[in-house]
Amino acid sequence: MDRSPPKVSITKKEHRSFLAEMQTRAHLAPVNASEYESLSGLLRVLRRRWRSAVLVAVVIALLGTVAVLLMTPRYSATATIEVNREDHEEASGPRTDTPSDSADDLKAEVQTDTSILQSDGLVLRVIKDLDLAKKRPFLGAIVRGEADKPLEDAPRTRERMVKLFRKNLKVDSPPDTRLINVTFENPDPTVAALAANSLAKTFIDDYLERRHRSTSQASYWLQKELDDLKKQVRDSEQRLADYERTTGLAGVQVSGSTSGDGTSSVSVNSHNTVLDRLFTLNQEMTSAEANRISSEAVYHLVKTQNPEVVLGLGSMSIASGNGSSSGALTADGGVDLLRSLRTQEASLRREYASYATKYGEKNPRLLQLQEQINAVDAQMQTEMARITKRAENAYQYAKDNENSIKGQFEKQQHEAIQLADNTVQLQVLAQEAYSNRALYQNLFSKLQEASLSSGVRATRIDVVNEARPAGTPSSPDYPKYLTLVAGIGIFLGISSAFVRESLDESIRTPLDIEAASHLSILAYIPTKSRAETVTAGTVGECALITNPYSPFSESFRTLRTSILHSHSVTRLQTLLVTSPHGGDGKTTVAYNLAVAFAQQGSRVVLLDADLRNPDLHRLFGCENSPGLGDVSAADTHIEVSNLIQHSSIKTLYILPAGNRPDLPSEFFSSATFDAVLEMCTNRFDYVVIDSPPILRVTDATIIAKKVDGIITVLRSQATTRSMASSVAQILIRTHAPALGFVLNGVHNPSLDGFHDYSYLREKGSETHADA
Repeated sequence: MDRSPPKVSITKKEHRSFLAEMQTRAHLAPVNASEYESLSGLLRVLRRRWRSAVLVAVVIALLGTVAVLLMTPRYSATATIEVNREDHEEASGPRTDTPSDSADDLKAEVQTDTSILQSDGLVLRVIKDLDLAKKRPFLGAIVRGEADKPLEDAPRTRERMVKLFRKNLKVDSPPDTRLINVTFENPDPTVAALAANSLAKTFIDDYLERRHRSTSQASYWLQKELDDLKKQVRDSEQRLADYERTTGLAGVQVSGSTSGDGTSSVSVNSHNTVLDRLFTLNQEMTSAEANRISSEAVYHLVKTQNPEVVLGLGSMSIASGNGSSSGALTADGGVDLLRSLRTQEASLRREYASYATKYGEKNPRLLQLQEQINAVDAQMQTEMARITKRAENAYQYAKDNENSIKGQFEKQQHEAIQLADNTVQLQVLAQEAYSNRALYQNLFSKLQEASLSSGVRATRIDVVNEARPAGTPSSPDYPKYLTLVAGIGIFLGISSAFVRESLDESIRTPLDIEAASHLSILAYIPTKSRAETVTAGTVGECALITNPYSPFSESFRTLRTSILHSHSVTRLQTLLVTSPHGGDGKTTVAYNLAVAFAQQGSRVVLLDADLRNPDLHRLFGCENSPGLGDVSAADTHIEVSNLIQHSSIKTLYILPAGNRPDLPSEFFSSATFDAVLEMCTNRFDYVVIDSPPILRVTDATIIAKKVDGIITVLRSQATTRSMASSVAQILIRTHAPALGFVLNGVHNPSLDGFHDYSYLREKGSETHADA
């Protein structure tokens, strides 16, 4: 009977179709996808690491809760200070700032006061006043070596206490108010209230002291300036009095005034005898000039010796020697006499003309009349001469009087000019004296105001609400802190999951295998269920026999299919199962893979080539010896009857490891092992070899050159990427026929990028499984 294995004929097209199917539905995640590039990938990481995340979150929450519960309760007390507007209405007058300027000034004052409240000076005064160095927590701020020294001589202790005080102090101003809140925290509610109230009171006292000190300095400066100014006032007024006395301006009136902008001016009333006399002389000179002009006109008219002209002047006045009008042309009857003579002459001439016409020129009466006419003419000439002389004298007097008055006027005018010059200098001296006096009076008023300003302006700051000891602690805020602790725990738990995932170098997903070795994965082996683990304890039994429809069983059938289709032309007959290190499950994989091939009807033999640490015989429930290690060079014709047959599967045999030879690696290089391997390949369809770990010893590397295919078993979450990379490098370097990797011990396939191996459908009471 022909015992040769059935030939499997697969075309290249069928092989490519199978690989495509394996890529799409064969339990592999896409190799180009990253778990951190999508939300589903992140969720898979959390699902894989949920235990560590929950553990870290719970531990952090418990520690935080304990820390919060162990925190010392702290009480806060708040004192409220009101900052009134600064009084800017001084002697210079009221302010004219806009409302925005006033609001900005008030905001700046509040900010300034807030900064002063936190200054070192005020803090140290409060610490000293309340003797806080002897109270908690300030006792811990005392530096060793400075315990017995005052704070002035203990710089390190002073600095630490100031920092500690500021740490517990909070000074703020509510928006759009003139209030400042001074809040202090302390384990003792009484100390907290005392500290807040003491800081507010110390701040007000310090403000008053600074105002008083500033006022005192201003008063001292004003007093000094007043003394100097008083001397200047006295000297300037003395110079003014001396100048008035020297220049004769004692009668000049000096008056001063101050304008609305604060400037002072001095006016001088220069009305005195010099100006009065000049005014009088000016009037007399005008009158004298008029008299001279009038007298000169009369004189020139009288000089014509024309009686008609003289008579035409009538009673025109001619000024006398004293400037009065006592003299006239009619004085002593001159003009009246001349008018009478002129009338008499006219009468005589009329009579003469009458007699001449009546009696002729020889009439004696005519001669008598002619003599009378000549006598009247002579008398008229005499009177004209006398009138002319009188007019000349009046003209000469008026002229001399004018010249005399003009000389006196010019002299008085020179004196008036000199008076004007002196008045200007007098005004300068008076202005200086008046300005000094006004400045002295102004500074004296300032000095009087400064002495009272500190008391008046002290009301700018006041405590509107004193701090009182609190009944409940302000911290810790248990609901807030516990919520924060829970949030931190959750955050750190999630973070720890991603950190562990990032630091985890173990193989978990197909992507890890591809990145580490550039070799494909043949199949993954899920962990057994509880029922499968109990059943597997029976000697000679396995899940493929007891529970053939389980995912664990299906994974080996998938592995069998992957091996059968891994080569499209040649058939794989000898298979080596190895792993990087011990404990990866290579023996279990080799055993179950052999069962899977045997269940297909093939004749399969298991060779336990792990001569250093054999374990395959326990799964068969047989003795380890005799076995492979007991075969000698002369006994290479091993019959099938010498092999141990499986109790349940008649086509499955095992050759145990046997006794360990002295040099296992030399045994596998010997012709004896080659003969055993050739005998097995001739009598069986498949030879499955369980070898030692490939990274531990060289046995697997030697055997790898003598088989058709190598299967490397990696354990999920145990084998690292560096191990898988080292195995791949060894297989590539030795040109071994590596088929791929088997990932063993996958706990949760869906979380590691795999698909489940089960496809169940319930119909009635029967359950069918489609592989």
